[in-house]
Amino acid sequence: MMRDQWYGDNRDLVKWSALVYLARREAVSAILHVAMYRPGSAPAPLATAHGKVHPPSEVFRHFRDLDDIQRLGVATGLAIEVVKEPFTDRIAYFGRVCERVRAPRGGSLLVLLDPDVGLAPEIHGPEHVTSTEVAAVFAALRPGDLLVCYQHARRQKDWRGRARRAFANAPGLPSFEVEVLQSEVARDVLLLAVKKKNVSPCENEGDKE
Repeated sequence: MMRDQWYGDNRDLVKWSALVYLARREAVSAILHVAMYRPGSAPAPLATAHGKVHPPSEVFRHFRDLDDIQRLGVATGLAIEVVKEPFTDRIAYFGRVCERVRAPRGGSLLVLLDPDVGLAPEIHGPEHVTSTEVAAVFAALRPGDLLVCYQHARRQKDWRGRARRAFANAPGLPSFEVEVLQSEVARDVLLLAVKKKNVSPCENEGDKE
């Protein structure tokens, strides 16, 4: 999940470079950033000759405000919305995310799932997104929309391949169409992306059988 103290590092540079690239390439006009947000602890006080003082709130907001990403939206012409509500009850949380994705809108949408670590292994915690949650959000998308998931490095040697398989194997995703985006700027990060396409008449007939 996104934490205040981690906002704006090299991983965010890779993350948002990939998102803007995908949005432009696929003619997407809006990004929904599902931050899976957990507020961080208050910053440590500043030691001065007159004792300890709390850092000015204006400084903290300047460097640690997730909503500041909307300045990038102004610069790129993208409508960026951040889901910043605290990530607590995950069933209710993703239910609201899916409602937001299904809401009336014009144009295509890119949805970023931004857990702290990435796709869940066998045992998941609040730092992961599960295959069930990935599948639910993908099902809520419209044709032409994109789903992107953040993935941080794991301790396993083949962590990139494991992450791609975990994402691609989520129910309903077109597994062979998952794209991996990465950069030397932050080698411990990759983005997994997939586009929802129109269902062909043949596929519809197959579903009826």
